[in-house]
Amino acid sequence: MPGSLRPRVAEGKHGSMRNSSRRAVERAQLAALGLSLAWMLLAQLACVLCWDAGLLTRQASLLHWLVVGVLPPALALWGMETEQTTRG
Repeated sequence: MPGSLRPRVAEGKHGSMRNSSRRAVERAQLAALGLSLAWMLLAQLACVLCWDAGLLTRQASLLHWLVVGVLPPALALWGMETEQTTRG
C-alpha cells in the first residue's frame, strides 16, 4: 500500500509546480500589460507634445500614436489571448 501512495504524492508535487508556474506566467502577463499601458500613455504624451510644439501635424501625431503607441500593446494582448485559447 505505501508504494501505491508514492505516485499520488509525486503527482501532487507536479500539480503544485504547474499551479506555481501558471501563477508566474499570469504575473508576467500582468506586468507586461502594465508596461504596455505605460508605453501607450508615454507615446500619447510624446505625440501630443510634438503636436503642440509644431513638430507634427495633428494627423501625423495621431498616426504616430496609433502605430507606435497603440499597435504594439494591442498585438501583444492579441497574442496573449490567442495563446490562452490554444492552450485552454
